[in-house]
Amino acid sequence: MQFAPAFPSLARHWLAAILAAALTMLPMGPISGPALAQGEPEFFEQPYAEGQWNIGRRLNESQFRYCVDKRDGDWEVAAAIADAIAGALLLEPQRYVVDSEIVQEDVTRVYALLLEHCDVHMGFKLIPEGYGNWAMLTRPYYDAQYVFVASDPALQSLADLPPGRPIGATIGTSAHVRLMSYLTALPAEQRWPAFPMGTNGLALESLRNGVVDVALVWAPEFWARQRQDEAFAEMHVIASDPLPPTVLPVGGVLLSKETFLRSAVDEAIAALRADGSLTQILEDFDFPAIAAP
Repeated sequence: MQFAPAFPSLARHWLAAILAAALTMLPMGPISGPALAQGEPEFFEQPYAEGQWNIGRRLNESQFRYCVDKRDGDWEVAAAIADAIAGALLLEPQRYVVDSEIVQEDVTRVYALLLEHCDVHMGFKLIPEGYGNWAMLTRPYYDAQYVFVASDPALQSLADLPPGRPIGATIGTSAHVRLMSYLTALPAEQRWPAFPMGTNGLALESLRNGVVDVALVWAPEFWARQRQDEAFAEMHVIASDPLPPTVLPVGGVLLSKETFLRSAVDEAIAALRADGSLTQILEDFDFPAIAAP
């Protein structure tokens, strides 16, 4: 804070009085109550979007506005499912495709998209307690797995991989955590080295380049890579034995205030599941997932 040159003494006295008053209000003993959590994921923070107070309520209530992100391997499948949801609700689908070269973005971007462009953002893993109070999740529309991928035809399951051979695992995923827990319980001579990879793409590139013998990745991402690049065509999914499969449901995210819309979307997803529409969409894309129960 800056003050006019004519009043330096007055400014100092004023600040001193405010500071003294503030100090008298502090408790003399130890502060009770829960401490502030440190290092929480950014998704738990209340985000702020630039100019959010200037974004008004949309006027066209006959549309189902949804976002899909081209960086997600399943974005075309998610768009087809969203179009089906719109049809079930007798609304016109309004698609907004997020196209960005940034590998990962913070929660502010998702918050801004929901304010400006879409009512539902498709393609989120429904991880329990994984989202802040500002966000709300739909019911899942499909379940997919993290899969072990190999290029050696002799490898048909993880159990076929000799000890000491490297695995590249997408870091921080529930599948990665499960793998590390299993390896920690093994004797050192029976373990596979597990190299953390920043993204699914890096894990698959490491497999292609021979850096690792097996990659642990999100199945929809591997599916997308095989469609886009012939270099991945010869790779195949192997059984996860001796580990159980890691399955996660996938759905959409909305702003928490959109409770009526969430209920309507959930009912539409349930109807599409019951009449076989979701299963048909997944089969049409030959997509590695099943319709969520």
